[in-house]
Amino acid sequence: MMNSAKRFLCLLCCILLFAVAVPFSAHAEITTFPYTQYASGGIPTELESVILFENKNSTFTRYQVAFTSCTCRGPERNYRSVMYIELLNTKKTAEEASIRSISFGELDGATVGLWGDSNPVMGQPDYTAEYMNENFVQKLVGANKAMFDGWNGYGKVVEAVDADAVTGATVSVSNITSVIKGLFQYHAAKYYK
Repeated sequence: MMNSAKRFLCLLCCILLFAVAVPFSAHAEITTFPYTQYASGGIPTELESVILFENKNSTFTRYQVAFTSCTCRGPERNYRSVMYIELLNTKKTAEEASIRSISFGELDGATVGLWGDSNPVMGQPDYTAEYMNENFVQKLVGANKAMFDGWNGYGKVVEAVDADAVTGATVSVSNITSVIKGLFQYHAAKYYK
């Protein structure tokens, strides 16, 4: 398994290769969507997430999204997170659209994302990226747009997550939840008209 710096460099190289392979033109556009980024203590800032790629097929859409999450430590410890996520397109309503798959690391042997928050989470030495994947990220698989629409903001979790398992990782959990809520809004507007 590659360490975080190597994974980050690998992902950065992939993004740069993509940028070179896809010529820039006057018609090229960067797709973004808004989310609320929370600093320690719940201080909100409205930011934009960047959709690095979006690939729709008959049943779901694959996204790779870059965003700023934790800003409580310097850039040597915190950098942009890259989330790979698949959202279903085939539910009857947008509120029923759900997460099919999600990763901040590897999926089927390929690096598709990057955990950009502190590893371990600041003040929680047991909350490594692996712990957060098992106790938070993977618990979101199957969660639908309605759950994220009902999310009550900083310090809260969607009903699919055990709040006790992520107590002390409030910034990371709140920011990831906020980004997914924003992505669901973008997804609903585009694929559920």
